[in-house]
Amino acid sequence: MPASWSLSPPYFLALGFLCGVVGFRVGWRTRNRVALPIIQGFLGWGAFLLAWAIVGPRWGAAALGAWAAGTTVAGVYEFVRWPKETDARVIRATEYRGVMIGGLASGRGPEIRPGATLVQHLRESIYYVAAAVLTANLASLAMGAMLLNFMNAYVATLLRAAKSTGRVLAFAWPVWSLVRVASYVAIGVAAASPILSLCGMGRSRDEIRSLAIAGGAGLAIDLVLKLVLSGPWSRLLAPGVDLDAARENRSNEPLVTLHLS
Repeated sequence: MPASWSLSPPYFLALGFLCGVVGFRVGWRTRNRVALPIIQGFLGWGAFLLAWAIVGPRWGAAALGAWAAGTTVAGVYEFVRWPKETDARVIRATEYRGVMIGGLASGRGPEIRPGATLVQHLRESIYYVAAAVLTANLASLAMGAMLLNFMNAYVATLLRAAKSTGRVLAFAWPVWSLVRVASYVAIGVAAASPILSLCGMGRSRDEIRSLAIAGGAGLAIDLVLKLVLSGPWSRLLAPGVDLDAARENRSNEPLVTLHLS
């Protein structure tokens, strides 16, 4: 007898997306920069565990991809509307924006310091994997939510300051960042396997291995793309953004004032 739709993969994609939206909305309303990624990560973890248990690790990873999409849609919507609140409620929003806009202005990025970029890349990856192994992917999802939030806050700044919205939409999310998110999702799912197996939720080793390999390869591709493309990518994006408005985290539209004298 075929499984009902409620237990099939599409359900978990929808569930993951909704958990991303709801997790962000609930966390945003706390007005607390620490609570926001924790709540997001917890709801994403719930969707992941259900998908893992019912349709397997690969669909667990797919559900988390949908969760990332959901939290991005909800996040960018609020970040565009509330710039000051975003800086107050999103960890690293201000610092990340400053670094990225500096790169846009200069047309140069991490390719000028490949050694330092490699070290940072390895350090962040080790922290993420360790968190995923030790907490069955819970703490790593909170870390991932924090990453998504400050990246999306930067994208919201670009959209607000856009001179060409189409150009910003095309280039605001660098391709290597999308690869990194997908890689972290795959690695986090694979790294959750030891604890989940101890809890009686063991799954196919072949699936776990394929996710781990895909995630590791993705992180290597992320680094190469970042070093090779960051400069050209910035030069493609910069003409579509009012950089002065972006630095000040405001719209590029001039304020309308009334002169009554």
